[in-house]
Amino acid sequence: MLPRSAHSRSPAPIGRWMSAPYLSKSRYLSGLKCDLQLWLDGHDRARATPFDEVQGQLFRMGNEVGDAARLLFPEGVLVAEKYTHHDAAVATTQALLADASVPAIFEAAFEVETVRIRVDILERRAGGCWGLREVKSTGRVKREAHLEDLAIQRWVLEGAGLEIDSAELVHVNSRYTRGEEGIDWPGYFERVELIEDLQLSERKVLSGRIAHMRGVMEDRAAPVREPGNFCRKSTVCRYWDDCTRDLSPEAISEIRAPKKRKKGPRTEESPADEPWYSPRLGQALARIVGPVWALDFEAMGPAIPLYAGTRPYQAIAFQWSLHRLNLDGTVEHFEFLADGRSDPRPEVADALIERLGDEPGSILSYSGYESRCLADMATRSPKLAGPLEAIAARLVDLLPIMKKNVDHPEFKGSYSMKTVGPALAGSVGYDAYDSLGGVASGFGALAAFAEIVQGRLSDEEEARVRGELLAYCKLDTRSLLGVYQALVRESSV
Repeated sequence: MLPRSAHSRSPAPIGRWMSAPYLSKSRYLSGLKCDLQLWLDGHDRARATPFDEVQGQLFRMGNEVGDAARLLFPEGVLVAEKYTHHDAAVATTQALLADASVPAIFEAAFEVETVRIRVDILERRAGGCWGLREVKSTGRVKREAHLEDLAIQRWVLEGAGLEIDSAELVHVNSRYTRGEEGIDWPGYFERVELIEDLQLSERKVLSGRIAHMRGVMEDRAAPVREPGNFCRKSTVCRYWDDCTRDLSPEAISEIRAPKKRKKGPRTEESPADEPWYSPRLGQALARIVGPVWALDFEAMGPAIPLYAGTRPYQAIAFQWSLHRLNLDGTVEHFEFLADGRSDPRPEVADALIERLGDEPGSILSYSGYESRCLADMATRSPKLAGPLEAIAARLVDLLPIMKKNVDHPEFKGSYSMKTVGPALAGSVGYDAYDSLGGVASGFGALAAFAEIVQGRLSDEEEARVRGELLAYCKLDTRSLLGVYQALVRESSV
């Protein structure tokens, strides 16, 4: 049964609290990382970089999992007011708290000492107690981050007069396999009790933090905070571009690079503002024999499995692109995109074997992703395991070769194909992923194909999306081949 929905009176005017500083759960978690991020969240969000396709898809996945978790609590009631209608949401929540027939409240709203929260699920328990249920789309408990999340919510709930005797993290069970009859939601979710991990002394600690953050929010001037290693350690910050707009590529690379390769692969004698290629690059490329192929899979990993026999976030290959550099220097392209109405892996594997099975030459990949996709398809279709394993044996991963032998100021500390491709292979005509319309990232590809699988598109929309998927995957392999050609040129200089 789907959750009920409750509405209170018309939303109160928001002008009063919009002008006053307040903390939300998200702002509190931002403040744990960076005072500047906290202040900007409350005062100058225009400086934030808009959410990209990846972040948008992550939000959509999270929302889907959050909605599904409500099915664990039949007869639960949703507080339907939007976040901008906070006062009305609080009033609705209070009415539901007082109604003993309501077993659980979804998106319950509270405010204590100018700290506002919306609780994913608040479960009514025996003896007048309540259970806090935080839903996460992750496949495991991330103790430091998730405990902070639960702690601030408990602080507010107890400050509002509720007795909390249980605090669970409800997350995706990554070991769950979808059956032929659909999703078994109690099996899909894992519920982990963490109340014992929330120390009784935390209230004093949290009160001190909140007082400090409130002071930051009340200040008219933004705090001074220069970008540093903490930026690399924290989750994606939407103010990164704004904070680093005046930094040199070398400085940005220094911040973003992992500690284990802080100085990059280049020698100290090599100027940091010039491209650098190792004298051992040619030796590293010697194992690649022609004709040279560039392979890229697109795969979806939906949080909620779409096919029987698949797990949450399992990579399901639905498309491939191949570019071939012939011995005479000409380049050819081949591609395949599955129908998707059923598990696409068998037809993806069949088409790839037909194209590559009897052809000679090394096959370039970029990371171990293609190898994992081939292994997964071999498990799904044991009869095809031999030919797929033969293809996997021909793979040459260009990423570790790049990391050990190439550095470039335009990489800005990243070896993503989206930075490496334009820097090294712009001359092939694929010099900007920004030129793509529609699908422009791997996350965008998986989201687009999921829309096709679930029948959410009209015939016209599906045809357009399929064209965008083919264009994106084609760009990936042409860029990969272009990078290889650039490395060959540099190794022979």
